[in-house]
Amino acid sequence: MDKTKIILNILKENLVYVLPIFIAFIVFFNFVIPQFSRSTKEFKRMNESKAQYEQVKDQYDMLKAQQDMQNRQKKVVKDGKVIYDAPDMRFSPDASFAPLFELVLTIAQQSGIRIRAIDYDYAPQEDIIFNAKISGYNVCELNMVAVGSYTELQTFFKSIMKEQYLTNLAEVELTPWEKDKKVLIAKIKLRLYTRTMAE
Repeated sequence: MDKTKIILNILKENLVYVLPIFIAFIVFFNFVIPQFSRSTKEFKRMNESKAQYEQVKDQYDMLKAQQDMQNRQKKVVKDGKVIYDAPDMRFSPDASFAPLFELVLTIAQQSGIRIRAIDYDYAPQEDIIFNAKISGYNVCELNMVAVGSYTELQTFFKSIMKEQYLTNLAEVELTPWEKDKKVLIAKIKLRLYTRTMAE
């Protein structure tokens, strides 16, 4: 009996200390743990949503690229561009470009630009047709340095793109001339295509 009273007295005296700890345990198990669990689930859902968004975005980008490619192909057909057929099968693939070189130089002269340097690349690694390795189809990339006014260069580019033969203006870099800002120095990559195969 005495022992029971002693225990009860000890509990009464320490109730002030034990009760807050007991309440803290109840709060921890009833509020903190469920809240942490909810937060973890929300975080997981957010990561899953982000992954789904990235997947949908990748699919959209892929479909957009396919659509752009189809539009470009349709445009080539619509514009009526043709690949230059070498008239004489005795021409080598490289020699088949001679009439197109003459055409480019004529357009340059008519537009008023001056060509300062020109280099011929018969194996442009970035070109789709060259990489396809289709027998009888040839590619030549002209790397040109041209000088002219904005209007003259604009006329040159427009005339090249209006030509009936398929051309690809692959790259253009314009820099104003230091001595006269009205004059532009243009680095141009122009790809020409020919066909040298028997009908």
